[in-house]
Amino acid sequence: MQNDIGNKIFTIIKYTLVIMGAIIVATPIVYIIIAGFKTSYEISQPLAFPAHPNFENFLKVINNKTVMYSFVNSIMITCGAVFIDVIICSIAGYSIGRSNKKLLAFIYLFFLSAMMIPAVANLTSIYSIVFSLGLKNTRIGLILVEASLQIPMGILLFTGFIKTIPKELDEAAAIDGCGYFRSFYQIIFPLLKPITFSYAAISSISVWNDFLMPMLIISDNNKKPITLAIYGYVNEHGSDYGAIYAGLIIAMIPPILLFLFSQKYLYSGITAGAVKG
Repeated sequence: MQNDIGNKIFTIIKYTLVIMGAIIVATPIVYIIIAGFKTSYEISQPLAFPAHPNFENFLKVINNKTVMYSFVNSIMITCGAVFIDVIICSIAGYSIGRSNKKLLAFIYLFFLSAMMIPAVANLTSIYSIVFSLGLKNTRIGLILVEASLQIPMGILLFTGFIKTIPKELDEAAAIDGCGYFRSFYQIIFPLLKPITFSYAAISSISVWNDFLMPMLIISDNNKKPITLAIYGYVNEHGSDYGAIYAGLIIAMIPPILLFLFSQKYLYSGITAGAVKG
């Protein structure tokens, strides 16, 4: 009897916390969506709904060439950074996951420790390196920086996933005459589909939403990503909140679509990678 009461109380608490968490997460998103359809006057009343849907904010953003260029820039930067990350992290994860060498184990711990260092702590060194390489205010410079920030997490996920793949596959490939890299890209890499999609989705959203690194590296309006373009509506003479909210709604569409299409692999990839990570 007491166990039944305890289970009911636990269930109530569990679902209450889940609902509260969902409300906390959903509230700002719902507010942004509603505010995007408000007029400038209606935005000053945050708790009121718009009398009629207003699409002027969206037309203002869509007709802004800088914002549209920035949307394309964000796609280029995100795809470039994720492509580099998948190549590097999959190969590094394979090397670490299949080796018993202490040096590689140390390198693995080094990458894990790098995850604990906030990006803000590295701003000075990142700027100095980018500037000295002549990559300041270039898309390739931002792509390389964004890729480097995602590598520690990628190596963690790929290494954990590769450890779940039987080593007998490598041995069979070696017997058939496959070398190290041929064994990787013909045998192992096709099996990494779940973790590749999972990692690509996570890192894509992280790169797409990043504001700090683009602000540090990019100053040319034609090279700015969507986050900086939206920030352009904030100025000392007054902020165009209607355009800001409309821009945020447009900027949210790619990450949401990416999550919807990749969620099949997202859970399985992370779960499998956590077994022996």
